[in-house]
Amino acid sequence: MTKRTDPARTTASKASKGAPLVATAIGPVGGGLPRAIEGADAVPFRGRTAIRLIPDLGIASVFGPARIWSDDAPVERLLLVRPAAGRLQVTQGGRTLACCSRDALLVAASRGAVFAATGVERIDVLALDRTRLSEPLAGLDAGFLRRVERDHPGLQTLTAYAAGLLRGLIPAATPALAELVRQHLTQLLALILREPDLQADAPAPKRRDQRIQALKAEVEQRLGSPDLSLDTVAQAQRISSRQIQAMFQAEGETFSGFVLARRLDRAMQRLTDGADPRPVGAIAFDVGFGDLSYFNRTFRRRFGLTPSQVRRSPEQAGRLQAAIADATAGSDARSA
Repeated sequence: MTKRTDPARTTASKASKGAPLVATAIGPVGGGLPRAIEGADAVPFRGRTAIRLIPDLGIASVFGPARIWSDDAPVERLLLVRPAAGRLQVTQGGRTLACCSRDALLVAASRGAVFAATGVERIDVLALDRTRLSEPLAGLDAGFLRRVERDHPGLQTLTAYAAGLLRGLIPAATPALAELVRQHLTQLLALILREPDLQADAPAPKRRDQRIQALKAEVEQRLGSPDLSLDTVAQAQRISSRQIQAMFQAEGETFSGFVLARRLDRAMQRLTDGADPRPVGAIAFDVGFGDLSYFNRTFRRRFGLTPSQVRRSPEQAGRLQAAIADATAGSDARSA
């Protein structure tokens, strides 16, 4: 079995061992699919790595954020920041506000705001150029700060929508679609601002359902990393590996099976994306495979065609994309 080394992954590995990080966007610009961005200077909160969309739509998940951070972007931004776990604090104009796991902070103007993170491994970020905002967001004072509780329906919808985008399940493949996505994100944020006490009509999801969705979201964020494992997810979610295995078994699948299926599905999305001209091997490495032979074999077993055949046959690729949609819908139904 032949193994190949991806130079981009090798660079990232060396950086993690102490060498300076280099800012790189893995994959071609365009297509509205998630990309890994590495390098402290290129990542919000000076994190080790971030997952965001190219072109940038303002949303990102940042891993390994710095303990202290202030925004030095060239434009003034409105920020909504949400720690997956731990405590995040912002200080601006003599006022301090903090939130904990899965709550969020709304910061009307990023300049002059200083963030302090404690026990935070991942921060989800929505950053919007203030010059492009409309009311009511445009009318916020520069010192406006607000904490948004995790059970706010608007925050839950925005979080799920952003996760779908970052998972590649909601591609924004044209400038017009990208602009619609920006509008949706802005409208959801405006709803959160206008109705801070909004309550959901439907009963809250069961804790077990929330936990399995959090686990799957964690996997999606780390999908392109070759060191994704049961142990790394367990550590990030602060539960035992045995608990994770039990929860996936309750869903009728295994952790390793879920990871493999999602990597193959993401590879199919990239292979059928006309804006992504990279060779099959580069795409395989990008979605987390370290062994090209294993990728080819499992891809053919799942879809009935090799990756090269998918690239050469638009008709078959279209049929297989429909199969991906059906499989994803079935997976969502099982976990509902």
